[in-house]
Formats: sequence, structure tokens, C-alpha cells
Amino acid sequence: MKTYWPLALIALFLVCCTSENPASDDPVDGDSSSSSYEVSGSSGGHHHHRSSSSSGANPGKPDVVQDTLIHDTTTVSDVDDLPECTSAKEGESFLVKSENILRFCVGGEWIASDVVKEFFELGCRDGMLVLNGAGEETVESSSSHGTTSPWGGNYGNFGGQNNSTIDSLSEPRMVGVHISGAAQKGPFRYGTSVKIVELDSMQRLGDSKRTHRTCITDASGNYSFDSVDLVSPYLRIEANGYFQNELTGGISSHTVTLKAVVDVTNRDTVNVNMLTHMEAERVLKLVENSGNNQPIRTVKAQALKEILSSFEIRLGGSSGGTGGGGYGGFGGWGQQQQTTTSTDGRFAEDISLFDGDEYSAALLAVSIMMQRKGSGSEMLQYASGIAERIKGNGNWDDNNAKADLADWLMVLDTSGAYETIRSNVASWNKGTVPDFEKHLRNFWTGIYQFGSCSSMNAGTVKYVNNSLSKFFISYYEQPEGTRTRFICDAETHQWRTATDIEKDTVGFGRGDYDGQIRNGKINADRYYVYEQSKGKWREATSDDIQEFEDIKDVYASLGAGERVIFILRHAERGDDTGKNGHLTSNGKKQSQSVGEKLKGGDIVFANSTYTRSKETCESFATGAGATYAENTIEELDGEWYVKNDSKFESYKNSDGGGWVVVSAYAYKGAYTDAFYDFDSRSEEFLNEVVKPGFARANNRVQVWISHDVLVTPITVYFTNKKVNLRYFDTKRWINYLAGIAIIMDSSGNFRYVPVRGLDNGTMTM
Repeated sequence: MKTYWPLALIALFLVCCTSENPASDDPVDGDSSSSSYEVSGSSGGHHHHRSSSSSGANPGKPDVVQDTLIHDTTTVSDVDDLPECTSAKEGESFLVKSENILRFCVGGEWIASDVVKEFFELGCRDGMLVLNGAGEETVESSSSHGTTSPWGGNYGNFGGQNNSTIDSLSEPRMVGVHISGAAQKGPFRYGTSVKIVELDSMQRLGDSKRTHRTCITDASGNYSFDSVDLVSPYLRIEANGYFQNELTGGISSHTVTLKAVVDVTNRDTVNVNMLTHMEAERVLKLVENSGNNQPIRTVKAQALKEILSSFEIRLGGSSGGTGGGGYGGFGGWGQQQQTTTSTDGRFAEDISLFDGDEYSAALLAVSIMMQRKGSGSEMLQYASGIAERIKGNGNWDDNNAKADLADWLMVLDTSGAYETIRSNVASWNKGTVPDFEKHLRNFWTGIYQFGSCSSMNAGTVKYVNNSLSKFFISYYEQPEGTRTRFICDAETHQWRTATDIEKDTVGFGRGDYDGQIRNGKINADRYYVYEQSKGKWREATSDDIQEFEDIKDVYASLGAGERVIFILRHAERGDDTGKNGHLTSNGKKQSQSVGEKLKGGDIVFANSTYTRSKETCESFATGAGATYAENTIEELDGEWYVKNDSKFESYKNSDGGGWVVVSAYAYKGAYTDAFYDFDSRSEEFLNEVVKPGFARANNRVQVWISHDVLVTPITVYFTNKKVNLRYFDTKRWINYLAGIAIIMDSSGNFRYVPVRGLDNGTMTM
């Protein structure tokens, strides 16, 4: 049953709709009080700035464009959520999601758009719907539907009999044509204007004066020309409006225009999307290259394949045919069939984001790629620049730009943005979200020259050796630059970012012994432990690794009744390693500065028989403000663990030095003919040297200065091998003024803490 509105109400509506529509103001730069969009920021309020961009957090990473999320405040979930229809909102439209219907505020009521169309003409301007002809484009009224090929005669043969130039008065060769399709970047928003420009085959496919306009009035981005009269079957169809942004899930920051150059000889459906936009100039160039003697449809397959190949996307195959996906035969154009490159009979204007096939995935992937610089004019400039390179020879031959895009896509991938994009697109409830991720990954891994990922190379870890990439490094373990590495996943057969353990343990192979600890190859500050029972490496935990604590902190943490003996390696020495070798001037400064950390303490010192040990005690005492009285303990000389001096010297000469030999002995029990049993000899040191030391002096703090050949094994033993002094494996050795704190409480119980006087407890050589 039709609804008839009173003439007075219609007259009132005419007045409101001829005034300026505040909703047509720029949704970002305009006044938020009159804007139809809300920009969401961290404060939750309105913002009046352009869509922002931010850079990746890590140095060396490319700029990661993150358009500000712009909510469409003209969309509500249900009818009950509509605001009050007041005079201030007269003529405004809202989309009701539950109904998928547009409703207009008219005369105090929210009226469905199909009812409004019975009385008023819908139009669009600046991406917004308006009424009663206030817009530049209007919705075409329904008429007949063209369903057959009307292009009889010879018109359209380049060089046919009709050589007149098309103008606005040219006689239509088809009347009442129905043309429809979907306008998609993401889906274009209602209020998008769609324009048809007829192309003149007699003027090298230049624009004629014949144009046709309509507006998108649904929530799916679909447009429809229900009845247009066409002279030429060659058209450029343009969609200008806001689109749903894949990267944010909201609306684009500005209106954009996408186009398609098509031949409607045997079709009435034309989608406008990023693929049609990217191929448009290439299509015209291919026709031009033919001497303008080749119909558009015969080059469409080639153009699409070239666009996809430029982005490392290869779909379908090559086959003979007419080159007509959806075009059927050549109709009245009078051309013979030609063998052309085909992409499974598909053309760009056939493809939709939500068909759920590989072409949908390719379209969504390219659409995402084009937002490398943003979602507004920057995006179109970026896309146009690429299309211009492809236009000439069908190839995007800008390797710098490709590397930059690969870097951006890789950062999106490794930051989890692909999952966010999928969630955003799914939330629009337009259909199946295709597998766009594989195409994005194929692009960046292809530019990085990683090759395919399969069961044959699963577990292979690679780095970026493309010198044009911002992630380029010269070799795998390069310490400067990015720490990002990539692995061929054994389950998914896709390249992904390698975890720390995957990239750090490359080449480790099986461990030499249970509990072996090694530093990571990339993250040298991380440790990994070998579990012999499982035959694999795992990341070390606090139960595996005990870090050196600052001597000042250990001293401050002593409980009531506790006393401590710090057994430390001497400070920095000179080149003379004999008994009479001295500290360097820096070594004396080191000793004094560490002594200051115990200033005011009740300290007794002990030294070995070596000069550098005594000098360390002297400078330490100066820093601590204590009195140094020489107190020599011969057992601190460093030979405590050595059973056979000659064999020890022999192994040092043959196996890489004393640090290698001593550390392998302490951790692996190696060189048993040169050393005493590690465990029993360590316990003897505790019982025969340390305990008597506590008995001799009742001071709360004792500082014993020894040498690395003693300090390393006793520190390893009393920490249950949890300190990393595995020089034979990790090149880590005890640092100057580092060692072990042996703490005894009033009941004679002991606890042990590895300590450092300087910034680090270990050194590397």
C-alpha cells in the first residue's frame, strides 16, 4: 500500500533540502559539530585534523601508515538507536544496520529510502546523499533493462563506416541500457557518485561529451544505472566517495575516485575497484599500441595479468580464447577471435572483494597494498605512480618502490596487522573474507628473494639481503641493524618472523652435554640451554642462569647476624702476568670505585702472593675508607684446582689457552688428568679455606682478592653452574672485580651470590 504525504509536508521538505547540507563539509577538516563523521582518538573526543600517520617504533623500520580510525556516525545498529528526527536533522540520512536500510529524517519521522524515492530525487555531493536535486549527481530513474547486445552494424570497429565524433547530440545506438556493479576499495559508502563517460573510438578513446551519473544508495557499495542511452560501448566508469578502510575498519579520511575502462558490448555488470583503476591506463596504452585497431576487450586479460604479476600475484593460466570473461563473443564489432593471455577468463571488472575466490583475495591484497601512503589523495597518487610505470611495458620496474612496499607489508605482517585487517573486513558482514594474506606475504618474501617455503626447506632461517630494503644486513649475525629474521614454517609452509629461539639457535645442532648454555646468535644477551633428554635447545630461565649482582646491593641485603666473604678477581692488570706484574692506572681506579660501594663497612682484606692482588686490596681499602693490613692467603694464588701443572700447560698450549681449559673443566669435567675432581675440591676449599677464614676474623665483611683461575671455578661451583662463564662455549669469562659472595648466618648456614663490582660480571674476548 502506497503512502501519500501531505503537500504541506512536501513543501516543508523542499525548503530544508535546498539549504546547504552541513553533512557535505569535509568530514575531517570541518567543524565536528556539523560533520557526519567522528574521528576516534585516545581521548575519545572529536578531532579536527587530517588522518594521521605514525612511524614504526624500531629504528630503521619504514613508516607504517596508520590512518586514524574514523567512525561513520550516520550508521546505527537498530531503529531504536536513531537520534530524534528534529528540524535540525531534517533531510539527513542514517543507515540502520539491522535492516540494511537507509532512513531519512523528514517531518519528524525516519522514513525508509524506498519511500523517499517515490517523492524526491536522491542525489549525492562530496560523498554525501542529498535530496531534491541539491547534488551534482542524481539517481537515474528506472526504465527498461538492456539484456542483449544491441551493438549492430559496424560502429565500434576501429576504422568502421561510422566516423563521426561522439557528442551529446549523437544518436544512441542502445536505448535503456541497464548497467550495475559494485564500487569497492573497501566497499564505497552510500553517497558515492558514479559517473559514466562514453569514450570516442574515433578520437583514440578520448572522452566524449556524453556522460551519465547516479549515486550509491545502499550499504553494500552497489550502484545501478537502470536506464541509460549509449552511443559507445567503450566507457570509463568512475566512483567518487568514501570507502570502508581495511586498515582501520572505519571510513576513509577523504573521498577518492576509482575508475574502470570497459567494453559493455556483451555485459551489463561492471565492478569498479583497485584492479580496474590500476589497469585503466595500461588498457588504453595497449589499444594505442595496436594502432587503435584492437577493441578494448581483446587486451583486458593481458592488462589484468600484468597488474597482478607486478605484485607477485599469479592466478589462473594462459589459454587461447576471445579474451572475454563475461563479454561473450565480440557481437557486432565484427572482429575475428584472437588468442590472448587469459586469467581463467576473468577480467578486473568481474572481480569482487567478497566472491570468496583467489581473485577476490588478489583484489583485496592489491587494495591493501595501495594504502602504503594513506587512504586519501596520497593513496591515489601512489597508485597512479605505479600504474604509470606499468602503462609503458606492462611491468612495475621500480625496485626501490617495491622494496619499500615489501618492508611495509612485512612490518604489518609481523606486527599482527593482517589479523586486524581480516577482523575489520569480516566485521562489515559483506561476505567471505578471502585469503588475501598469502598474496601480501608472497610479495614481500618475493622481493626479499626468500624463495618458496615447503617441507623441503622447513625450518630454514633467512635474513633480508636485498640492499634496497631498510632491513638489509650483510650477514646473518651482523650485530648492527635489525634483529628480525625469518623462518619457513614447517606446518603452514609460509615464511614468518622467526622467534628468538629459532633465530638464535640456528646452527647449534645437538649440544655437547646436558645443561649446556649458549648465547643467542642474534640476541647475544639471551641464553639457551640444551636438554639432552629431549635432544633440543630451550630458552634459559632464572633457574638456569644466575646473573651477577652488584656488590653494593649484596652488601646492603645482608641480614642481621650475617657475615660475608667476597672472593673477587683482581682489577685490571698490565701485560706482565707474573707474580710481580702490576695493576694499570685504570685498575687502581676500578678498585677504588668499587671500594666506595662498601664505604663505612667493617672490612678485613686478604690477598694472594701476587703484587696485583695486593695493589687491588690497597686501592679498594682507600675507596672504602678502611685500613689495609697485608693478609696473605696462599690458597688464593689460583692453583687450587690444578693437579698436574705440566699437563695444564700442555692443554693451554694445544686447546686455546687457560680460559678455555679452566671453563671446560668447571662445566664439563674435562681434563681430569690435569685437575682434581671438581666437586670434592670445591668442598675442600669451603671447609679448609673459607670456614677458617670466617673463624679467624669476626668482621662483618671480608674482601679476598684472587685470580681468574680460582675465582671462575669456585663461582661456577657455588652457583650450581648457573653463571655463564663458559668461555669454551660462549666466550664469557669472569670480569675484573667480580666473583662470589659467600654469606654465613649466625647458625653457620651458607648462601652464595655471584657478585660484580663493575658494570658487568663477565667479559668477552
